Amino acid sequence: MHEISQETSQVVALHENMLKDLGYPLSKDSLILDFGCGSGRHVYEYLDKGYANAFGYDQGNYAHLRQPEDQKRFLFSDKAQIPLPDNSFDFIYSCTVFEHVFDPKKAFQEIYRVLKPGGVSIHYFPAKLRPIEAHIHVPFGGVFKSYPYFLFWAMLGIRNQFQRDSSAEDTAKANYHFAQTGIYYLSKAEIDKIARDVFDRVDYIETCFLKNSSSQLSKLLVKALPFAPFIPELYRTFHTKVLFLKKKAITRVSVEV
Repeated sequence: MHEISQETSQVVALHENMLKDLGYPLSKDSLILDFGCGSGRHVYEYLDKGYANAFGYDQGNYAHLRQPEDQKRFLFSDKAQIPLPDNSFDFIYSCTVFEHVFDPKKAFQEIYRVLKPGGVSIHYFPAKLRPIEAHIHVPFGGVFKSYPYFLFWAMLGIRNQFQRDSSAEDTAKANYHFAQTGIYYLSKAEIDKIARDVFDRVDYIETCFLKNSSSQLSKLLVKALPFAPFIPELYRTFHTKVLFLKKKAITRVSVEV
């Protein structure tokens, strides 16, 4: 369900460091869910790092199992409902998934439902204004979605890795169809409204992400932060929004008798 970017290719170390900085460190016993797990790559990365309670959820079964018994770690439902009881997970994350989700409020409600009280969640939203659309590789392909626009770039030779032998016309048709039915980029205002209607705490954590990412771009941007404090806003607008969500913990009240 999602395409893995360089910034999230080592997701366990990234999440460990980010959550530690945010004051919510993971433990090896934490129950963890990859929302929109796709092939299951990140679930296996967590398992390989000693997190025995890592699971994946997706609407379709795209998991590449290492062994048949791993099937129990992967949950599937095409009804936009995570097939698990309330208050199940300590940490839920998604890596560039929500641009494919056409009912994001329902998705947030489901994530909130299966998070434990006090549980947290991190999500990466590719920006609509990203100069090169990540799936079809068309400049500003998340903004301009007309067939003539896609045909123009296809005639100039723009292809993704699955279109290298396709004609310009076929490439443009495929990109037009995908842009209409496969991607749904949310603005910051849209994310804010949906997330704040559901979650008890909503923060944008691009600075934390950049400081903990291993990508060369992130390292360059972090070096420039002291001189350009607006970098996280630019990153959010033109590259990726990084969202931190928290479900309110249950407050226990002691009663003196």
